[in-house]
Amino acid sequence: MPRMRKIVGVTVVAAGVVLPTAAVLPAEAEAAGTPAFVAYHAASAGRQAAYARTLKRQGYRPITVNVADGGRYAAVWIKGGGPAWAIYQGMSGTGYQRRFNEYVKKGYQPISVSATGSGGGAVFAAVFEKKSGKFFAKHGLTATQFASVNQKAASTGYTLTSVDVYGSAASPRYVGVWTANSGGSWYYTYGKTAKQHEAEFAKRMKQGFRPTQVAVGPDGTYSAAWRKDGLRSWAHYIEMSSSGYQKRFDQQRARGLHPVQVNSENGRYAAIFVKT
Repeated sequence: MPRMRKIVGVTVVAAGVVLPTAAVLPAEAEAAGTPAFVAYHAASAGRQAAYARTLKRQGYRPITVNVADGGRYAAVWIKGGGPAWAIYQGMSGTGYQRRFNEYVKKGYQPISVSATGSGGGAVFAAVFEKKSGKFFAKHGLTATQFASVNQKAASTGYTLTSVDVYGSAASPRYVGVWTANSGGSWYYTYGKTAKQHEAEFAKRMKQGFRPTQVAVGPDGTYSAAWRKDGLRSWAHYIEMSSSGYQKRFDQQRARGLHPVQVNSENGRYAAIFVKT
């Protein structure tokens, strides 16, 4: 049963075990048939880079990355094959655009893009995968521009597959990735307070939608992508502190769910879990 409620407060986790460094999934979890994954957050830039090197050697691949205030990183990695990939952190807006251009020429697409900070001090992180299919990505969007892009995307057969909010509370900016819609209705919301997001959640649930992306803004509001895809085993939480995210992580792992997106800003966390 999907849930979302306000709670409070991870360091580095691998299958529910708090670890000082990135590590492979415990053998007993693999034997139980749960997905081999590693999730961590509140990692410094140095630790994030070290985790990425270690996890790559151990056969993991990133599916989502988040950079938040203070340059702290969160990510989820899964074990197994797949297309070629690349992950970059600590980029300026110009640096992100340069990497984007470089990898698009090589046949890659961004699958997860995150940013924090404002103006020339904004910091970006991104995961790229080598894959085909139509897509487009934009950053530096105002709220009005973000809404306009989403409306155009929906009318031309695209769906929002990655979103984050950065900038300042007074002047938020949006970064997103839109890919060709493979089927199913979708919707987006932005600039919602926690209470408004909860109301939207209840409304969309009744209509058969679930959140597939959620982002915490610098002003504490929430933006999200909602999709009617028929998935039955999932969970969604907002308004979590670091320890609260750990608590929900442990609870959902016990149910056989793992995070597929983690997002934070100013110490507030949001996450989406699914069963695979």
